Formats: sequence, C-alpha cells, structure tokens
Amino acid sequence: DIKYCQNKGIKILLSMGGATPAYGVATVKEGEDLADELWDTFGGGYKRNATAYRPFGNATVDGFDLDIENGEKLGYTAFVNKMRQNYELDTSKSYYIAAAPQCPFPDYFVGDTLNQAWFDFVMIQFYNNFCSVIYDTNFNYNIWDAWASAKSMNKDVRLFVGIPGSPSAAGRGYVPYTQLASQIQPLKSMNSFGGIMVWDASQAYGNTQDVLPDYAYGIYRLIKE
Repeated sequence: DIKYCQNKGIKILLSMGGATPAYGVATVKEGEDLADELWDTFGGGYKRNATAYRPFGNATVDGFDLDIENGEKLGYTAFVNKMRQNYELDTSKSYYIAAAPQCPFPDYFVGDTLNQAWFDFVMIQFYNNFCSVIYDTNFNYNIWDAWASAKSMNKDVRLFVGIPGSPSAAGRGYVPYTQLASQIQPLKSMNSFGGIMVWDASQAYGNTQDVLPDYAYGIYRLIKE
C-alpha cells in the first residue's frame, strides 16, 4: 500500500504520539535513540542495518510527524535534529518532518521544538479548542502565520489547517462546509498556507451532509479553486 500510494505521488508520513497517554521523550539521548530506531525500522536505515526489524519490508515512509499531546517533551528537538542527520544518509528521495500541534499558541508539548528545529509542514489542530476554525473571531491562524515568518527556522514552512472530517470525528470543532470555505479563501493567498489537514480521511469521505459528493471532495475543490 505504501509503494502504491507513493507511485501515485502521495507522501506517506508516520505519525507519533496522539491522545493516548504513557509516552514521551525525556532526554537528548532518548530523542536521538528514537530517531535511529524509527529510521532503521521505517525509513532508509535498512541500507545501513541489514538486521533491522522492517514491518513494511523495503518500503520506506517519506517522513515523520510529531502529534505530541502527552508525556515528557524535552527530547523532541534532539529527535528531529538526529532524524535530519539520518535523512542525509539516503539521497535517493526527499524526506520530511512535520508536527501536528494543537492551536493554542505556543503549543505546550512541541512549541520549543518548533522554534529550535527544522520543520517542513505544521498541521495545526484547529479543533477541540477555543481557537478552532468554527469560532470565527478566535480562529488564530494569523498567530501561526506570524510564527512561520518570524520564528520558524524554515522560513518556507507550510501550515495546514487541521479540521474534523465529520461531526463525530472530534469532540468539538466540526466546520460546516460553507463556513469552512469562507475561512479558507482568505488564507490561500498567504505564503505560509499549505492546505487542509483532515482528521480523518475516512470520516470526510463518509460525510455527505454539507457538500456533495462528500466533504473530502469539497475540501479538494476548495483548495484547487
């Protein structure tokens, strides 16, 4: 499946973390060791470590995403920096680093790492919080845009607006399509805007209540217009 999608031009990133508790990276060494382990297991590390456990065989993901919502956080900058060093070992393709912070700024768990390491994409969760897209006056994309131009190490970092794919996809923050379109259109001219992130795709494809044939296609059309 990974290779099939990649042959269609789709990038595959492995996301770490989530809402489940009992994880974290507490030290520089833990961060660097985790980067090496994930690189050998899912990235191009099999080329240097022939004995590495490879659940996907020689298929390699296109990068890693930090969706950190719990636990110790001090080792994530070291993780990103070490992973970037590993990326340089495989020049056969481009690899990416992404993060999925929650919208309150700065994010408690990855805010420091976002300032201290190089990210290609930041897919902000604009739901389940006061700064969600659905709350027009509190929607704080402008704050993240200011960070992208002033604080991000990568001045070409791309920001994605994260939204639920249906009313049941998140606790709160689902955006009816008409409202979503009115919020997204002004962002499309901003240098930082990269697109829309949906949690999750299956919910968006099954959601036909606001736009036809489905919410996912509506988002595609909105971005392409």
